[in-house]
Amino acid sequence: MNAQTYLISLRVLHIFTGVFWAGATIYLAYFVAPAVKALGPDGGKFMQQLARTNRLPVMMSLSALLNVLCGVLLLWELSNGFQGTWMASAHGMILSVGGVLAIIAFLEGLLVTRPAANMINKIGHNIAQSASAPTAEQSQQLMALRNKIFKANNLAALLLVAAVILMSIVKYI
Repeated sequence: MNAQTYLISLRVLHIFTGVFWAGATIYLAYFVAPAVKALGPDGGKFMQQLARTNRLPVMMSLSALLNVLCGVLLLWELSNGFQGTWMASAHGMILSVGGVLAIIAFLEGLLVTRPAANMINKIGHNIAQSASAPTAEQSQQLMALRNKIFKANNLAALLLVAAVILMSIVKYI
């Protein structure tokens, strides 16, 4: 594979995964989450079904990881190995800030959202095995974890919106 094909492939993969990841995150934060909240306990059932049916968490995690990796590789190529002069240019700084925002959103998903979702699944499994209604403590834990996920997803959506804006305007700066 020649250098041009490599760069084009990286860029297409970066854009495709970025569109999916940012779009899904924004959609979840501003459309799905409010509907889930409005549904109350049934909202949790909806989210569990969404995650199981379409493997949404896996697809979002994979697209986020590929997006970040492709972005780092593209920045490496564009900056000729992260050369200081290029990185200090307006182009380099804007792409770097956009990349850092995306990496923070990725880490938020990995370190906050994913563990909280796993804990929700564990509690839900325990409730299902007990074949009884959730205890008051379990209900409180579930609500706290759901709120943690909603807040984290809102933050990730804002970070990704900012990253997308920076990436899209960099050519004109």
